Amino acid sequence: MAHADRRGALVTGGARGIGRGISRALAEDGFDVVVADVDLDAAEECAATLEADGLSARARELDVRDVAAIRRAITEADAETALAAVVANAGVAFRRPLVEVEAEEYDRLMDVNVRGVFFVVQASARAMIPRGSGSIVTTCSTSGFTASTGPMTAYDASKGAVRILTQAAARELAPHGIRVNAVAPGTVETDLTLGLASAEDLAALGPARIPLGRLGRAEEIAAAVSFLVSDRASYVTGHVLAVDGGWLA
Repeated sequence: MAHADRRGALVTGGARGIGRGISRALAEDGFDVVVADVDLDAAEECAATLEADGLSARARELDVRDVAAIRRAITEADAETALAAVVANAGVAFRRPLVEVEAEEYDRLMDVNVRGVFFVVQASARAMIPRGSGSIVTTCSTSGFTASTGPMTAYDASKGAVRILTQAAARELAPHGIRVNAVAPGTVETDLTLGLASAEDLAALGPARIPLGRLGRAEEIAAAVSFLVSDRASYVTGHVLAVDGGWLA
C-alpha cells in the first residue's frame, strides 16, 4: 500500500551530476526519493549519502532503454509511496560531426534521450491519473531551442524532441490534473559536460558566451525542478524553464 501521508518522487539518472542535485533537492523538500540510475552502485551511494543526512531515499537500478523496467520501477515506487513527482532526467550525449555519426550511437542516444523520456512520462501518467494529480519534469536543454556550438546535431535533435514532447504531454494530461514541465539547462559543471569538452575550454566558455559569466551548477538546475514540482508552480504546465545564465537571451 502507498503511504497516504507521504509524497514520493522518482528521479531517473538520479545518481550523478544534475540528477544527483535533483535527488537531493527533492529529498530536502520532504519527498521520499527513489534514485533510479543505470549504475546501481552510484545510485546506492547517492541514496546512502542522503539517508546519512537524515533524508529519505532509496536506490533503484533502471536502464530507461528498457520499457518494461520503466513500468516496473514506476509501479513499484508508486505502491511504496504515492508518486507526486517524477523527473525524467536520464540522458546521454556525444560530440561528433553529423557525417560521422554511426547508426548504433545515434540509436542509443535517441533510445535514452527521447524514447526513455516518453515512456517515463507515460508510466508516470498511468500512476497519477487515478489520483487526479501529479507533476512530471523532463530535462531538456538550451540545445532544444538553438543549435550547440559544437558538432552535436544528434544530441540537439533529441533535446528538441524532448521540448515538444513535454509541451504535448502537458496539454494531454492537464485535464487529469497532472502538470508536465521541463528544465533546459545551459552548460553545467558535471562529469558529462567534462566528457564533451576540456576543463580549459569550459572555463573560457563562461566569460565568452554566457551573460552571467560562468557555468551553471547542478544545484541551480535542481532548484528550478524543486519549484516546478511544488505547489508554488500549481498554475504552471507546458513550460520549458531555461536555467542557462542568459545563454538564450
